[in-house]
Amino acid sequence: MGLGGLIFCEWKSVAKEYPDFQRSWGELEQRITEKCRNDWSPRNMGFLVTHENEFGRTSILPRLFLGWASQTLPTWRQGMGIAGNQLILQGVNAGMTIPEDIKIAWIGLAFPNKQQQISEIKFQIGDRKYGRINIEEMLGYHTPAIIFEEGFIIDEEQDFDMYAYIKEPDYQRVVMLGAAYYKFVDKVLGVPGAVI
Repeated sequence: MGLGGLIFCEWKSVAKEYPDFQRSWGELEQRITEKCRNDWSPRNMGFLVTHENEFGRTSILPRLFLGWASQTLPTWRQGMGIAGNQLILQGVNAGMTIPEDIKIAWIGLAFPNKQQQISEIKFQIGDRKYGRINIEEMLGYHTPAIIFEEGFIIDEEQDFDMYAYIKEPDYQRVVMLGAAYYKFVDKVLGVPGAVI
């Protein structure tokens, strides 16, 4: 793999029935767990409920990102007010970076919109830009998702941005699939949707 391949699929069935997804997710989880152990030594994986000297894992939280027009994201739903090529997701910290002590294992995107107004996306992680992805094919799916053949690690304090071509202003959900890993549980506790 490693060529940036992806598939369009029905999200409701791929996680349960598609063995390549399970394999890709397992490999990504192994890579990021090893990276967390190395970077946050002597901490070990504690999963959702961590104890002293453990790091944990949770879902990718919308508050790790800013949305269209730099709006904070209490949920993945965001109002996109202008048509055309727009910045729709970026790291929440200065320089479009992910917060310190947070690492993200990113395996894909879900688009649970009744009316899909995004026709194309492109993104950048750190200094590497990835090509444009035309997503209009997904209009034929009930619960469309993009699954990467090989997931990405977005490291702490690394910049991330995603652009989309918006056909018409509307509310859209662009849900990042994967997991966020945290060094300190305090980074992810608190009121849902509150600033991290």
